[in-house]
Amino acid sequence: MQELDRNIQPHTYPIDKIDFIQAKKKVLANGIPLYYLNAGDQDVIKIDFIFEAGTKYQNYPLIATTTNSLLSEGTKSYTSAQIAEKLDFYGAFLQKSTDRDSASVTIYSLSKHFCNVSEILEEIIKYPTFPQKELDNYLLKQKQRFIVDSSKVKTMAQRKFTNVTFGEKHPYGSTAKLEDFENVKQKQLLGFFNRLYSVNNLKIVLSGKIDNNIISIIENKFSDNWNNSIKVEIDTEISNNIADKVILVEKKDAVQSAIRIGKLLFNKLHPDYFGMTVLNTVFGGYFGSRLMTNIREDKGYTYGIGSGIVSLKDAGFFTIVSEVGSDVCRNALDEIYIELEKIKVEIIEEDELNTVKNYMLGEIIRTFDGPFAMSDSFIALLEYDLSYDYITKYIETIKNIKAEELNKLANKYFNKADFLEVVAGKY
Repeated sequence: MQELDRNIQPHTYPIDKIDFIQAKKKVLANGIPLYYLNAGDQDVIKIDFIFEAGTKYQNYPLIATTTNSLLSEGTKSYTSAQIAEKLDFYGAFLQKSTDRDSASVTIYSLSKHFCNVSEILEEIIKYPTFPQKELDNYLLKQKQRFIVDSSKVKTMAQRKFTNVTFGEKHPYGSTAKLEDFENVKQKQLLGFFNRLYSVNNLKIVLSGKIDNNIISIIENKFSDNWNNSIKVEIDTEISNNIADKVILVEKKDAVQSAIRIGKLLFNKLHPDYFGMTVLNTVFGGYFGSRLMTNIREDKGYTYGIGSGIVSLKDAGFFTIVSEVGSDVCRNALDEIYIELEKIKVEIIEEDELNTVKNYMLGEIIRTFDGPFAMSDSFIALLEYDLSYDYITKYIETIKNIKAEELNKLANKYFNKADFLEVVAGKY
C-alpha cells in the first residue's frame, strides 16, 4: 500500500461548473404552484409551504410570528398534543419559521408514511384554530424570552440599527415592545391567517425521493379552494433621513459592547450584488477575512466579527457585526474604519482574491449538496422569481472578477460618511 506524504499538499483543481438538478413545476387545480425536485436515495421527503406572510404584512406587532408558530397548536380535528403525538408516531418532523417577507411550514417525512402525515399537514395548513390556552402559554414563554434578550447588548444594538436604518414605522424597521405582548388577541391571528394563508399567496416546494404517489397525495389534499382571499400588497418605500449617524445605546454595567455599522444597500437583483458579495467576503464575510485577521487574530478585541449583505424582497443593507470588550470598543471601531479605508485605497492582492474565490465556489457547491440543500437553494431563487441562470452568472462573476473592479465597488459603496454606527453598552 502506498503511503501518503503528509508534507506534500494535495492537488487542487479549479471549479469549472456546478451540475445541479433543477426543480420541475406543476400547477394545482386551484392555481397553487407546486415545485418538485426529485433527488436522493433515501426514502424521505421534505415539503415546504411558503406563504407571503412575513412580519412586513402585519398590522400589529408580533402577529405574523405568533400566527405561524401556533398553526400546529390546535386545529379543527386535532389538539396540540394529538398533532405532536401523531407526527412523532410516523417519524415526521415539523418546522415553522417567519422572517420579514415570508412565513413557512416545513415537514420532513418518510415516504411510506406521507399519506398519514399529509392528513395532519392538511389540518395545520387549512384549519388551525389558535386555541386561547395555547396562545396564552406561547405569549408567556415568548414574553420571558423577550425580557431576557432585551437585556443583551447585541439585541439592543440590532433593534436600534434596524429602527434607524429603515425608520420605526417602516415594515422592515419596526420592532416589538414589551407591552405588545398584552395586545395579541386570538381574533387578530384568525384575521391574519384568513387574509394571508391562502391559495393565492402560497408556493409549495417538494424535495427528496419523489414518486407520482407523493404528488398525487399533495394534489388530493391541497387542490381545492380552501381559502382564496386576494393577495395583499403593501407599501415598502423607504423615505428615511438619518440625522444622527453615531448612536450609543448606553448600558452602564456592560462588560461587552455590541457594534453594528452599516447602511442601506440593495438586494440580490441589483447589478452590483455579485461583485459586492465578493468584496464583502474579502472584507468580513468568512473566517479568514480582513476584519477577523485584524480585530480577532491580531488585536484580540473579540471572539468574532463579520460583515454581510442582507437581501430582502424590497430592500437590502450592508452590516458589520461584533461584540467586543467595552474597554477596547473605541479601538475596535477605529480598526474597522481603518480596514474600510484600506480596502478602498489598496488593490487586493492576487493570492488573497484567489483564496476568497475558491472559498466562495466551495460554499456554492455545499449549498447544492443533497436534495434538501438543493431545495433550500431553489427556494432562495424562487423568492425573487429567478431562474437557475442566476447561479451560473454568479459563479462566472466570482471566477472572473478582477481586483480593480472590487476597488471601484469599495470606493462606490464604502464611504464612512454614509455609514450608521450603533454601539450598545459603553465605550
